[in-house]
Amino acid sequence: MKNFKTSLHVLLSFVSILGFLGGWATLAHSRKPIQNTSGNPATQALDPLPPLAPLPAMGSTSSNSSAGLLSIAPQQQQPSRLRSARPFLTTSGS
Repeated sequence: MKNFKTSLHVLLSFVSILGFLGGWATLAHSRKPIQNTSGNPATQALDPLPPLAPLPAMGSTSSNSSAGLLSIAPQQQQPSRLRSARPFLTTSGS
């Protein structure tokens, strides 16, 4: 049994190393990304973002702001009188 475990560990280590090296070679031989040459990258990073529209106020009662909201009420938990009312989960061996 010890020989089997040792050979299994060696085999898994060998396959893991081969998989790592194969993935590394695949990534190394993949295509390079296309560079954006339409402008200067330094000025593209400094361009301001367009302004966003302001959010509606929390207290507003417009139909647009409350259309996507759901009112969630807490559920009342009723105590179970019978033990058989709960799901009884067992394994097949017990």
